[in-house]
Amino acid sequence: MTEKAIQVLHKNNKGFYLQVEGGRVDHAHHAGNAYRALTDTIALSNAVKKAVDTLKANGELDDTLIIVSADHSHVFTIGGYPQRGNNILGKVIDPGSTDYTKASDGAPYTTLSYANGLGYHTGVAGDDVYAAPVQAGRFEDMTAVDTTDSGFHQEATVPMAGGETHAGEDVAIYAWGPGAHWFQGTLEQNAIFHVMNKKISKK
Repeated sequence: MTEKAIQVLHKNNKGFYLQVEGGRVDHAHHAGNAYRALTDTIALSNAVKKAVDTLKANGELDDTLIIVSADHSHVFTIGGYPQRGNNILGKVIDPGSTDYTKASDGAPYTTLSYANGLGYHTGVAGDDVYAAPVQAGRFEDMTAVDTTDSGFHQEATVPMAGGETHAGEDVAIYAWGPGAHWFQGTLEQNAIFHVMNKKISKK
């Protein structure tokens, strides 16, 4: 879709604006499903690469400002001290160990979790988790649970019947092309608009 959109839009000799959204990242986080949030993030990364490759093939890459950012964060967190190479979707294994690291309740825990949300579920497809009961907290011993399965929904600390919430951290802004140098340090969100709205010519 990204490639086709650029092929259509680049016919305008005045230039173009294209917004590509990885919207399912947000949906997956609200459902507490890290697997789908991360795989859709990969899809967004692939879309950015396709945009770069397409613009390069059209000879327009040097004239195009590409911005990658987010409109908000989520209460998604990485915890524990997993050893190098530990599956990000798996349970924590300490460096030098061969067995799962145990929490104070004697059960293993996942590297990824949410501060709030629907909580632990497994084998639930997509947004169907909203029809399931809220199971926040340490609900089940995860020793025999495949936490890398696409239908696994991470544990959450605070129960939320409506799903996980947004968070308040600053989000990153990555930019490449004419005007990219204006994206440095901490910025107010409206700075993105002002940079995009400015006529920039390559030097």
